[in-house]
Amino acid sequence: MKHFRRFAGLAASIMLAGAAVAQTAHQQHHPPESTRAYIRSLEDPRRSEWQKPDQVVKHLGLKPGEAVADIGAGSGYFTLRFAHAVGPTGKVYAVDVDQGMLDYLKGRAKKGHLANIEPVLAEPHDPKLPSASVDVIFVCDTLHHIPDRATYYPLLVRALRPGGRLVNIDFYKKPLPLGPPLEMKIAKEDMIEEVKPAGFHVLKEFDFLPYQYFLIFGR
Repeated sequence: MKHFRRFAGLAASIMLAGAAVAQTAHQQHHPPESTRAYIRSLEDPRRSEWQKPDQVVKHLGLKPGEAVADIGAGSGYFTLRFAHAVGPTGKVYAVDVDQGMLDYLKGRAKKGHLANIEPVLAEPHDPKLPSASVDVIFVCDTLHHIPDRATYYPLLVRALRPGGRLVNIDFYKKPLPLGPPLEMKIAKEDMIEEVKPAGFHVLKEFDFLPYQYFLIFGR
């Protein structure tokens, strides 16, 4: 599990809490105070300046009644936005490997009266999504932490409904003022190539994020 403790958007934690501290802390299971600090970093208002979450959701074009899987849901930064976008007839699977994060997210959903969020405790090698269950799989600042992506992509394919889309947002592989170390990053071109064996091809690309590429794939 240690290679995957940073599953829930670790890039934000690195940027806001300090790279050296974050990398050490998230190689281990989050104790309560660590989880609370991690959540604060993920939800820090400064993140919106570069993550532009509302614009991201708008460009996804989600429709009422659709089902979305948020891989690396963490504190629910995007999950709650998706829940509002797909409405009460839709569904959002909040996928994470950290039970503490999922417990926190469940509390937020309850407080916000969002009954369409289903937490999923995943494993590093398996998102634990039901077959043909989702229209959109969303991955943000997370894919570069998945240890064996070649076997992970087919599991995402299995979870998609016909016509479903895979969305990936991750950091450009170049020196940046935030994000993971350069050696951890996946170049955009490499990411596009590595999903091809699973049958994915680029449908759309957006370039309004200052530090990240934003790709939508179809099959």
